Amino acid sequence: MSDDLIPAHIAGRRLTVLHDPKETISQEFINIGGYIRVSTPKEAQASSIEYQKDLLKQWAEVNKYNLVKVYTDIKSGEYKYLRNELNEMLNDIKKGKIKGVVAKEISRTSRDVMDILELKREIASYGGFFISIKENYDSRTDDDEFLLILHAALAQKERKQTAGRVKLTQIMKAKEGKTNSPNPAYGYMLSEDGQHYVKNPETYPILRFIIEKYIEGWGQQKLAKYLNSKGIPGPRGKKWHSNSIKTIVSNPVYLGITMYNITTTVRTADGKRKLVVRPREEWIIRENTHEPLITQEEWDKMQHIAEQRRRKYDHEWTCEKKYLGSAVLRCAECGGKVYGMRINKKKLGVKNRSGYYYRYFCNGKNGKCPPPMKSWRMEEVDKMIVDLVKELFSDKDRLMDSIKKQLSFRETRNIEILKKRADIVKRIEHINKAMKKQQIAYEEDVITLKEYRERISELRAEQQDLNETLAELDSELTSIDSVVERFNKIYNYIKEKINSFEDMPLEEQSFFIESVFEKIYLTRDYEFEKIEFKL
Repeated sequence: MSDDLIPAHIAGRRLTVLHDPKETISQEFINIGGYIRVSTPKEAQASSIEYQKDLLKQWAEVNKYNLVKVYTDIKSGEYKYLRNELNEMLNDIKKGKIKGVVAKEISRTSRDVMDILELKREIASYGGFFISIKENYDSRTDDDEFLLILHAALAQKERKQTAGRVKLTQIMKAKEGKTNSPNPAYGYMLSEDGQHYVKNPETYPILRFIIEKYIEGWGQQKLAKYLNSKGIPGPRGKKWHSNSIKTIVSNPVYLGITMYNITTTVRTADGKRKLVVRPREEWIIRENTHEPLITQEEWDKMQHIAEQRRRKYDHEWTCEKKYLGSAVLRCAECGGKVYGMRINKKKLGVKNRSGYYYRYFCNGKNGKCPPPMKSWRMEEVDKMIVDLVKELFSDKDRLMDSIKKQLSFRETRNIEILKKRADIVKRIEHINKAMKKQQIAYEEDVITLKEYRERISELRAEQQDLNETLAELDSELTSIDSVVERFNKIYNYIKEKINSFEDMPLEEQSFFIESVFEKIYLTRDYEFEKIEFKL
């Protein structure tokens, strides 16, 4: 069929050409890629990588494929979006550099069944194919996906069973007071049998120094800075940080206690991992499992100091010290986001003064803001925001007028939408009539069954596109009414509290501000140049 015979509604769209991967079954020495995934970058995995590479090369040679590249991800294989090499491989398939992918086994691509299925489908959408050596799976011949899901599910089940057995062994060890950690807490090392913690003669003196200085009043940052200045390596041989110190002074392991099964990780809806605390009854705690490196008195003192500092920090960051406008404030000059920041007075050279200054800063978006960097006093700006809310909500008519002014540009758009909608409805009616005519023509043997199906298919495709556009237009038409309705609800809720808005908890104030305002543009001179409502 020549290009000029392609229907207009298809020819006018930039559609890619689908290449059937089955065409490559009988071809020899086509370009393919290999994929390897290992869970950790440990040395123990190096031999596994080399083994898999050799296996893929030998398989490609025997089966007459040209193995262009082996893509290797040395990280967690549970989530596809975290794997750079895999993403590069998909991009190479898309560009036509390789025609397919081979892996040692299905579980080497991902740990999740749905992720494996999604990956296979993505490869197929680019005209590529997927082969697994262990399962003897080839997407070109086993294209119903059932076999792939079955193989992946069995691998996942086997893996979970193995993990369950390992977990059971670890729980039994923990109940016996043995450690499951290959990385002992700082100041300890593993015993010769690897089952218990024993004092590390090299790091123990440093641990004692940290404990004693912390009790004397040294802060976490001061301790970390001092240890780094002396060239003393931190845990795992890295530099010291305040969190390194915090981990030490809050770890009950130094009392000779072994704790296990306290936390676990769960997978959230967006595919990310989240650390959560297990129920208390699942915790395994054993005392006197190894030599304590601190006394109970020292432990109590450290926890008291930590609690006092936490309370002081929380006091510094009461509702009055948090940034009310951080979600909505923008710089009037550059349009960039305005951020909240606290500044230590001592660092600014303020003599005989302790505490902090609280400021809003412009981040200088795209370098548009001329120097010096703009900043605003947090207390003054937050009061301006509160006054703005009180002023707007004290007069409903003024509030609605402000909102409708922002909505005014949509009135012209509404006229355009209504006209476009009418044209679409008319076109849909025309398509319905055309489909009836095609049916009559087929029934009267004017056109063949093949012609009828082709024409109906084209008309239905256009009809679907028009219905989708119609739904989008209808949704846009109703948005103005919904905005006014939402603001009416907010107004009715807050009108009785408007006089006490300034005294509301910060969380409640922030809720209303973020519900009402999209952006508030702040000038150097502490004025609100423009206000955009969240429509």
